[in-house]
Amino acid sequence: MEQPGELEFSQLLFGGVAFVVLLSAGIVAFILLYQRKLHRQAVAMQVQELNYQKNLTGMVVQSQEMERERISQDLHDEIGVSLSAAKLYINQIRYETVPEEMKGLADEANVILERTVQEIRRIAQNLSPLSIAEFGFASAIEMLLTRIRTAGVRTSCEIKLKVPLTEEQELSLYRIIQETTGNALKHAGADIIEVRLIEVDRELILTVSDNGCGFDTVQTEHPEKRSMGLSGIKARANLLNAGLNISSVRGKGTSIELRIPIG
Repeated sequence: MEQPGELEFSQLLFGGVAFVVLLSAGIVAFILLYQRKLHRQAVAMQVQELNYQKNLTGMVVQSQEMERERISQDLHDEIGVSLSAAKLYINQIRYETVPEEMKGLADEANVILERTVQEIRRIAQNLSPLSIAEFGFASAIEMLLTRIRTAGVRTSCEIKLKVPLTEEQELSLYRIIQETTGNALKHAGADIIEVRLIEVDRELILTVSDNGCGFDTVQTEHPEKRSMGLSGIKARANLLNAGLNISSVRGKGTSIELRIPIG
């Protein structure tokens, strides 16, 4: 028969062992639940990343489709009409017998063809900005703004960089500036456009602003009112891993700021 002291010790020992077992079981259960939670979070993050990549791909595809549609429209409206008009003048020459009339028709056809050549060059420049490789990024941007100035728009350009840009950065930034200034010219009715690209604290900061009519930035977030041009800008910004801020006030203009981490 166990003595009272031995009985008390056995009970304490049993209680201690039971406590340790329960504590261990609790720790194991906590670890399993925590791991399950981490797994769910990882799966959720993967789904979110897949959705993000899907949306990004969708925006890129939409931007490409919009660019194809615009090129098709340019070819139809500008090149097609101009060549048809030149063809009419050339065909009319066959039926003229007066040298002066023939020369006048030839001169008219020549003027149209010269304009058509310039238009083809513009379309080719939009497709592939060869001026970047030939003259450098800063000069290519200045050439882009020079073409805008021919429409009576005042422009300013400031580019101050300490580190060279990659080819991907140059092309994406060129396209963003091209799209933004094009929107300001065609849709906002701006007569002042400012472009600024500087390097501050290991960031490239691009700012494009205008004094156009502005727009409601909240409405453009709705799928049915989403601008294809803005979608293209957002897609290129995401490809550059850049932060994008678009601010616009009706009647006061628009400013687009892009921040690209470097280094």
